[in-house]
Amino acid sequence: MRHPRWTISALTIPGREQYLQQLIESLNDIRVPGGARIVVVYNRVIRDGQRAVERDIARKSTRHDVEVFFNNGDPTISGGRNFQLNVCKSPLLCFVDDDVTVHDDLFTPLEDVMRRVPVGIVGARSYVEGTDKLFKPRDTTPHVIMPELRYMTVQGMLVAGYTNLFRDIGGFNPRRRFWGEWTEFNLRMWRHGFPGGYMMNGGYLRHWEKAPESPTRSLEGRARHVLWGLICTALEYDAVDVNEATETFWRLVEDRYLAYSFGEKLTHRELLRATLELLPELSADWAQITAFRARAAEHPFDFKPFHPISEKDVKRVLPYAARRIANYRGDIWPAATKSPVRRLFGGWFNRKQKVVDSPQSTG
Repeated sequence: MRHPRWTISALTIPGREQYLQQLIESLNDIRVPGGARIVVVYNRVIRDGQRAVERDIARKSTRHDVEVFFNNGDPTISGGRNFQLNVCKSPLLCFVDDDVTVHDDLFTPLEDVMRRVPVGIVGARSYVEGTDKLFKPRDTTPHVIMPELRYMTVQGMLVAGYTNLFRDIGGFNPRRRFWGEWTEFNLRMWRHGFPGGYMMNGGYLRHWEKAPESPTRSLEGRARHVLWGLICTALEYDAVDVNEATETFWRLVEDRYLAYSFGEKLTHRELLRATLELLPELSADWAQITAFRARAAEHPFDFKPFHPISEKDVKRVLPYAARRIANYRGDIWPAATKSPVRRLFGGWFNRKQKVVDSPQSTG
């Protein structure tokens, strides 16, 4: 069986079939260079009717082959993401949320960026439903606008890159169970010396916000999951002490994430109780946390969690990435491995940022 160049992978759960159908039908109109296979992973135990589910999903795709898998092992968010990564058979992988639709020529410019820029993660801009209101990337998130990319943390929706690079940096952190898996994954990619960012031209996404049963927005016990992620982040990336390098992390903990998870009226009593409830889990995972921390200390770039990416950071990381990216794209586009540094810096930073047109409203 000939494997295509791309895998387009969606993580879903029962109850969201209407939105998953919209996604697949939007991909029927999208040409993908080198071909694509759609992979759907159900991230919840389904004991009966698996063949019917698989048949119904495959029937929606008229352009791309479809495979359906059922994650009966570790159906956390990070477990589902690693399942998606493990079953990928193609050199390029695109994670796409099940509540978006894809519009216009998206994959051709994605490949163009990846061929010319030594990037580890590329995202695509998304709009709120049928409007021209930008959903992601958010302007409030620290970013650096350069001619080929808006460099920053790619905040889900669509995340594209090299399958083997995703695997080589360690896949998804199993301790980001139901919160923060993309934030941590982006941080680790930057620390390994591969930048990420958004492609602000070409195709785009529409985010349909009313999809039910969101595994993040509607999850019972969300406060504990967010707190757990924050604790693990501080320990794994040596961010326990408050200093200049960790100031952004602690400010966001105080100003945003605790209120996001517990509500605006969080009390010291409630926070302490939740922390004590997590102590047995922390004890059980302590060996893995300390081992991860030791590996993280050897990363070539010591960006701390939620580090505000600057132009200086981008210019520091890009030459390092340019020397290493051939390991991942040489077998896909042999010509793209020639003179990466000269191709990247030959007047590249001096060109003006292209103007991005908003899509026409579809109602």
